[in-house]
Amino acid sequence: MAELDKEPLEADEDYNEEEVKSAKEILQNLTKTIKTQKIYLPNNPIHQKFTRQLLQLFQTHLENFGVLRLRIKRFELICSGQVIYENADRLESIAFRFFVDGLRKLSFHPGLDKEEMTYFLDVLGREEQGSSADDDIVTLLWERHFSHIQYVVVDDLAGELDDIENLKEMKREAPSTKQLQAVYEQEAPITPSALAPKGIEIPSLHIFKLTQEEINSIKRELRWEEEIDIVNELLNMLFDIIRIEHDAGIFSEVLDIIDNILQQLMFRGDFSYAKKILAFFHEMIEAPPGLESPHRLLVQEALARAGTSERIIKLAPVLNHLSSDHVDALSAFLLLLNKEVVSPLIELLAEVNTMKARRVLCDILAEIGQKDYAALVNRLNDDRWFLVRNLIYILGKMQDERTTSHLSQFVHHYELKVRKEVIHVLDTMENQRATTLLLEFLPDPDLSNRVYTIKCIAKKKIKAGMPHLLKMMQAKGFDEKALYEKKEIYTAYASLGGDAVLPEISQSLDMPWSLFRNVHAEERGICAAVALKRLASPASAEALRQGSRSKNKAIREACETALKKLAPGTTE
Repeated sequence: MAELDKEPLEADEDYNEEEVKSAKEILQNLTKTIKTQKIYLPNNPIHQKFTRQLLQLFQTHLENFGVLRLRIKRFELICSGQVIYENADRLESIAFRFFVDGLRKLSFHPGLDKEEMTYFLDVLGREEQGSSADDDIVTLLWERHFSHIQYVVVDDLAGELDDIENLKEMKREAPSTKQLQAVYEQEAPITPSALAPKGIEIPSLHIFKLTQEEINSIKRELRWEEEIDIVNELLNMLFDIIRIEHDAGIFSEVLDIIDNILQQLMFRGDFSYAKKILAFFHEMIEAPPGLESPHRLLVQEALARAGTSERIIKLAPVLNHLSSDHVDALSAFLLLLNKEVVSPLIELLAEVNTMKARRVLCDILAEIGQKDYAALVNRLNDDRWFLVRNLIYILGKMQDERTTSHLSQFVHHYELKVRKEVIHVLDTMENQRATTLLLEFLPDPDLSNRVYTIKCIAKKKIKAGMPHLLKMMQAKGFDEKALYEKKEIYTAYASLGGDAVLPEISQSLDMPWSLFRNVHAEERGICAAVALKRLASPASAEALRQGSRSKNKAIREACETALKKLAPGTTE
């Protein structure tokens, strides 16, 4: 058997190219027809159409070239010395199924009709489904008594190399009715029911014991079935049909099946398979140059349907219970959708109620938002403040300079979380308009927003903020502010102005002695000490030394503490 399998192709022998091309087309359509049988019943028009087309190809070949002879190798079918079919997948390969059941040659003769073709397809379908342990292809072919399909098998697979003459034609005449009756009478067993007295019914008991080898074989088959990825197998089968189908009606119907599967996968939250379908849509739209325009348009429409508002909004319950294991698959799936999905995703963002789901959607919208930037900014006037806040976060991640002009409307927004998000976005942007807008948040009603704005101004070295900070320090309401905010104002002003503003900062350390304690003056002195320590220059150190001699205990101790924390050499 090994030598037969390794027999070299007769590559140099003369052959008819048109004959080989026709045989290859027959095998391609045979594969497609077998796959179609798994989906459609025999009375389905599509099933009948595939069978009819295959028969027509066979009859045309037989009429033009005569007998179609195929030599069978382990994973190949050969015609006129040329490989016309090759598939190394043992689960899918027609050649392998023929080979393991002992077939070595297969021939189709003129006169092949629809009935024989239907029977032949039925044999392949039944054998693939494994309807019986004894129903190998040879047995099923023999039972059909084909007139125009002949085949050669190996009598003894183990002795195939030693006796190649054991290959013989398996064309047998049908036994007569009389012969069948004689065989039946000879083999029919006498059942207990036949021996039982009248009126006594004996149940039929068929008890047999499996051998250990049979048990192990059953276990192997069960494990194999458990490991089969049914969804993946179905999708691959449908993809193969789409790739080679030219009929617009069948193409559309199979595409609708794929689209329905996609919808169900989306609503189940199975985004790994859903992503595979979208990737296939992109492959069909972008790759095959031979794809007809109507077919390409149908695929484009299917891709567009995947991202419609009707479908996307129904993902809210799925995303609310999304596990961390599926986040990457969801992201990959959404990124494959068209730009029109941006608006539906914004609405979905408003519907989900978990932080994880919102974060995933925000990250996705930040990545695909450039495809439809207008859809994002047009929703900034939404009444739902939480949606507006998330949209501002998304726009901030996109780092588009156009965003700044759309954020000024939120300086006085009623929701402090919206204003806070705007401040955070402005902090990340490096343009003059963002800087100018950031200064407008210095008088924000919320303490945390004001402090964050002050820190941003100092960090970004926005010199234009100095007059605003000085005005705040000189305002009548300054003393009523929290000590934490006052320290940040002094520190920001000092870091922006440097030694040039030392006189203005240091004068807060000059507090005249008083019989009564002036808490506000003490806090200004403490703020000045903190700012001078942050400045950390020789001049600021000298100012702190002078402050350490203050008559006010709180200011004196604050200056002494600041001096101790200065780096060595600063005070010299």
